[in-house]
Amino acid sequence: MSHTFYDATIVVVQSILRTLSHILHQAEQRPDANALLTARLHDDMYPLTDQIRITTQFSANLVARLTGQEPVTFEGSPTTYAQSYERIEAVQKALTEADRDVVNQHANVVATTKMGPEREMDMSAAAYAHSVALPNIYFHLTTAYGILRKEGVPLGKRDYFVGFFPPAAGQS
Repeated sequence: MSHTFYDATIVVVQSILRTLSHILHQAEQRPDANALLTARLHDDMYPLTDQIRITTQFSANLVARLTGQEPVTFEGSPTTYAQSYERIEAVQKALTEADRDVVNQHANVVATTKMGPEREMDMSAAAYAHSVALPNIYFHLTTAYGILRKEGVPLGKRDYFVGFFPPAAGQS
């Protein structure tokens, strides 16, 4: 079976969200777990909760765009680990329900895409996925990982890749 647009989008985002969930579970084991939710890499960057918000919202927006449905929406940023996991699970559910054939058919569908508060442009779903959504999703996952590392959560490269290679989850 050949690699498809579905594989390059839906499957990738499922992996990213598995990694996000994994690193949050690692953080939650710390005695200072609740303080980590407001931690930042730098003063002018979003805290961990906003990294979770943006990762999950871009993921929800992508699956909606690729299936022709409305995205799962959330109010504000999560404030607890439980709310974070609920968001991740809601988006994972939408990803799991995405029909492979529908996603593959949407790759070349052109639609108007918001590129900020006052800018829009027409682009295909494939262009949106690979030049807007996935770079943002990866960026905010990596920033969440970086925040937790900076705060002393013992994460390594394997923890980042655990969602992409689920059999590695039980290995150190």
